[in-house]
Order: sequence, then C-alpha cells, then structure tokens
Amino acid sequence: MKKILSLTAFLTVTLSVLAACQNAAPPVRIDAAKTVDSSAEKTDSHGHTDDAPRITLADAKKDFDAGNVVFVDTRAESAYKSEHIKGAINMPMEAVELRYKEIPTGKKIIAYCS
Repeated sequence: MKKILSLTAFLTVTLSVLAACQNAAPPVRIDAAKTVDSSAEKTDSHGHTDDAPRITLADAKKDFDAGNVVFVDTRAESAYKSEHIKGAINMPMEAVELRYKEIPTGKKIIAYCS
C-alpha cells in the first residue's frame, strides 16, 4: 500500500512538473470552430500557469541535508551529464512509466527539469 501511495504521489508530482516545464504550449484546439489561446491562462503571484506543488530552495536543501529527499532530474541524459544536483536520479520524462521502480520509497520526491 505504501508503494502504491508513493508511486501515486511521484506520478502526480512528476506530471505536474512536466507540465510546468513546457516552454510555450501551442493553442489548445477544443473543436473545429473554436481555438483557445493557452497563453491566456491564469497565473499565480509567481507567474506559474499550473497547479504543480512548489518547494522553496531553502526547504529542498533542508530536506536534502537531512537525507529526507530524492531528487529526480527529468531532463534528457545529455543535460543531466552536463550538470545536475548531487545524488539526483536521471529519469527523462519519456522513461518515467518504465523506470519509476528505480526511485527509492519512503522519502519525499522532488522532480525537476531545469
């Protein structure tokens, strides 16, 4: 049960982060007669256009120092090799469904893309 909850939480956070990592989404087609401009989405006080959970750098570092967190770098392997958070697991967004079992359980999961 704990693994299922961890997996569900991870997938929710990962999908939210991946949505946040999209640079400029094209207009969303609702039907043949109507197009919605996705740039007209509502933003929060920090300019975020999604509802992904956020964590401050200070809180992430505090959890990292305490050993309570796993960082998952969702960028391509080349970007990961160039630079990444020490100890982060590289799992590009295309591989999450296949590799999610590689993520340790029992810790907070912080997925990042930049």
